[in-house]
Amino acid sequence: MAKDPVTKPRLPPGFRFRPTDEELVVHYLRRRALSSPLPAAVDIPDIRILAHDPSDLLPPGWSEQERYFFTCKEAKYVKGRRANRATGAGYWKATGKEKPVAVAVPAKGQVQAQAVLVGMKRSLVFYRGKPPTGSKTDWVMHEYRLAGAGLAPCRRTGGDAEVARPAEGWVLCRVFRKKGSASANAAAAAAGEAPASPDERGSDGEEESEEHGAAEEGGAGRAFIDFFARAEGRHQQQRRQRRASSPVVSSSCLTDEQQQQGREQETTSRGAA
Repeated sequence: MAKDPVTKPRLPPGFRFRPTDEELVVHYLRRRALSSPLPAAVDIPDIRILAHDPSDLLPPGWSEQERYFFTCKEAKYVKGRRANRATGAGYWKATGKEKPVAVAVPAKGQVQAQAVLVGMKRSLVFYRGKPPTGSKTDWVMHEYRLAGAGLAPCRRTGGDAEVARPAEGWVLCRVFRKKGSASANAAAAAAGEAPASPDERGSDGEEESEEHGAAEEGGAGRAFIDFFARAEGRHQQQRRQRRASSPVVSSSCLTDEQQQQGREQETTSRGAA
């Protein structure tokens, strides 16, 4: 008698996969970059996302209104850093700035936890056709990549205690239809769910080039090589607080100084006379 195929455990009825940005980066993307197994009952497939149309990634009748994938970033040019966003039927266009993903880490001797950078998040919208005349659709993708402490090496458990380094090429993509659109409401109705209100995470803001966002983050992410390292942003915040709390010269002091200068000028003019 043939054995039943081994099936991956699924989430119990009523449970939904709704991770936060921090959980996606730390518990899923970092694990994939380290070639470590994902938590049980979670299936995030590896695909070449540029080889698929968004409607194929989330076909009609899909039980969820969003889906997650692992993929490797592709360079648009051999010697360039710009990412390739073109697909067979259109292209993904970045919107807004790349946003940091940070985790709160308790620090010794301090009551307030410190924010430590672990990744970056970028929002993209799918356009059909050729740039720059493509037509905008309601398909949205959130792309997560490791940065800062998320790229820190990890010492594996075991006899040899091998040190592993995350592969930087991996990204995690969340694909969904923009909340509030007619297509998204129809998909929700087909899945037996109520139409959702506009999702802030799915909103696309002011369009901006990828190079600008990458330049702002630059090499600052690599500075966070330890989860317990102090974030640079916290240093800047403390410096601003110290400046704000420093004593300000009062207007009366300025008035006295101006009066002293006036008296000196009057004495000088009298001596010259």
